[in-house]
Amino acid sequence: MKKISLVLGLIIVIGACLWMFFFSPEKLTPENSAGKTIYYTMIIGLGVQDENGRYNYELTSYNEKGKEKKLGFSAGKQLREGAYVQLYNTLIRGVTHWEEVTFKELPEAVQRQYQQ
Repeated sequence: MKKISLVLGLIIVIGACLWMFFFSPEKLTPENSAGKTIYYTMIIGLGVQDENGRYNYELTSYNEKGKEKKLGFSAGKQLREGAYVQLYNTLIRGVTHWEEVTFKELPEAVQRQYQQ
């Protein structure tokens, strides 16, 4: 009985430690890049306005190595055509945060994609 209690207690402690490591509050805030893949895209088109007044975009994006991925996200305002945007993407939640960046702030591999 003591062995079972000891093993069960150890599993609970290890599980709690793993939970705190993988699900820290910093990783869950949308604007924090921790635990997220950063992609870059250029705004093409005006976006589609939904019934809530948000603008939805589905654009081809590139990670820092230039790997392409199609991502969808929404914004509370219409984004400027031709603007470069940095997207924070998670596997489960999708794009959690975006911010406009300049062409010079784009990684070199992404700059090459847009110079073609």
